[in-house]
Amino acid sequence: MTQATQDIRQLGPRDIALVVLCATTFGSSFLFIDIIVGEVPPVTLACARSIISLLTLGVVLWFSGQRLPSMGRIWGALFVLGMVTQVIPMILLSWGQTHIDSGLAGIILGTVPVLTMVFAHLLFQDERMSARSMVGALIGFAGVIAVIRRGVLGDVEAHLIADLAVLAAAVSIASANVLARKSGHLAPIVLAVGAQSTAVLVLVPMSAVIDQPWNLHVSWETVAALVFLGTVGSALPGLVFYKILARVGATRASLVAYLVPVVAVVLGAVFLAERLPWEALAGMALIVLGAWLVNQRKRKDTTTRWLEP
Repeated sequence: MTQATQDIRQLGPRDIALVVLCATTFGSSFLFIDIIVGEVPPVTLACARSIISLLTLGVVLWFSGQRLPSMGRIWGALFVLGMVTQVIPMILLSWGQTHIDSGLAGIILGTVPVLTMVFAHLLFQDERMSARSMVGALIGFAGVIAVIRRGVLGDVEAHLIADLAVLAAAVSIASANVLARKSGHLAPIVLAVGAQSTAVLVLVPMSAVIDQPWNLHVSWETVAALVFLGTVGSALPGLVFYKILARVGATRASLVAYLVPVVAVVLGAVFLAERLPWEALAGMALIVLGAWLVNQRKRKDTTTRWLEP
C-alpha cells in the first residue's frame, strides 16, 4: 500500500449539481424495477441490468481513453465492490419490490448516508462521528423503525421480510461507499466498469441456473424499462456517483440518498398511483433529518490509504 492525501471539502455548486443528477437518475430506478418485477425474476433482473449498464459504461470507457487495470489484487477489490454495489443489493431490492411499493423501497434505502457514516467512522480518521452525527444516526434508525412498524404494513410478515431485504441492500451499498473510496486512485469510469464486469461474471451463471431466462415471456414495455434501468437508472448514476466520491469523500457522496426517497415517492405517486401511509412519510422525514445531521460536522485534510493494483 501507498499513501495519498485527499482533500475532503464542502460541497460546491458543481458537486451539488452532480448530487441532484445522481439522485434523480438513481431514484428513477425504483419505478423501472416496479414495472419489471412482474415479468422478470430478481436474479435475472439484476443480471440484465448489469449487462446493459456494463455495455453503456464500456462505450464511455472506450471514448475516455482509459483502460482497466492489469491483473493484480485490485481486481479482488473490484470483485468485492461488484458484489456489494450490484449483485447483493440489486437482487435484494428487486425481490423486496415484489412485495412493497417503489416509494417505500426508496425511503428505506435513504438510510445509506447514516450507515455510510457509521462504516466510515470505523475505517477513516477523517470521517469520525461527532456527537451531532451520532444523534443523527439514532434519528435515522428511528425513521427506519417508523417505516417498517406494524402500522405501515398490510401483510405484516411478507412486508416485514421485504423491508428487511431492502434494508440489507442499503447496508451493502453503504459498505460499498467506503470500499470505493479505498479504491479511489482509479478513475471513476474504470472503477464503475471494473465493478460491473465482475458483477456480470457472477450474475450470468446465477440467472441461467436459477431462472432459465430463455423461458421467460417479456413484453416490450418491460424490455424498454430494462434498457432505461440499465442506462439512466444504473450506468449514469453509477458513473456520476464515483465522480462525486472522488471529489468530496465517502460521507458527502452518500448524500445522494437525501433526494432518492423523495424522487422514488414522487415517481411512484405520479406513474404508479402509489399512496404511502403517513407512517412511511414520517419515517422518510426522520431518515432525511438523520442523514442531514450526520453530515453536519467539521472536516479536515488528512492522509488516507489506498489499494494498489
